[in-house]
Amino acid sequence: MLTWPRSRNYTCMSNFNNSQQQPKRRAYRDAFPSGKAVQSQTLPSQMLEQLEEDVSKMMEMLQKLRSRVTKDDLTGLLRRNEFFRRLEGMVEPRSGDVSVVILDIDNFKSINDLEGHVVGDHVLQRVGKVIARCTRAGAQVGRFGGEEFVIAVCASPERTRVLAEAIRRQIQREVNVTVSVGVATARIADWEVRKMVGMADQALYQAKHAGKNRVCLAA
Repeated sequence: MLTWPRSRNYTCMSNFNNSQQQPKRRAYRDAFPSGKAVQSQTLPSQMLEQLEEDVSKMMEMLQKLRSRVTKDDLTGLLRRNEFFRRLEGMVEPRSGDVSVVILDIDNFKSINDLEGHVVGDHVLQRVGKVIARCTRAGAQVGRFGGEEFVIAVCASPERTRVLAEAIRRQIQREVNVTVSVGVATARIADWEVRKMVGMADQALYQAKHAGKNRVCLAA
């Protein structure tokens, strides 16, 4: 009859492994008498710092993305859609006058044709800076495209006309180009936003047809 040998080798190997692990277990118990590993006190603060850094980077990336969507790449002014969105935001809580000013650089095509598009882009940037600097806080300034700029401001027709004239003169003085300007002012209860912009655009064309380099108010 066959009999299986006793597993002495296995027993010895098990005892050998236990004898190797016992010093490690004793060292672990000596280091952590309670039987639980003590977490590093610096780990939570390091994690918090890393989290704050990651959030800061994400917010910076989001701000850059939002700027690319809402701001014109060349001038840094508002894009057309963003301008309309902010104009509607100005309109909704108010019952007083809101004015729209549209400015168009006179003979801009000649600048591009004679001086080149690099010079033309520089002119657009300088005109945009003058407009942004001359408008007060709370006004919205955008570039509608090409050589056309737009301003929305909460002001009466007369105050808006004075502002438009000041901007026109300042552009001519600093940039050495002229602009034609159309202004439309209305009480919010009587006008839709896009209709008001359309009225300012019509006034702009009146300024163009009247000889350029002037401000015209919508009828």
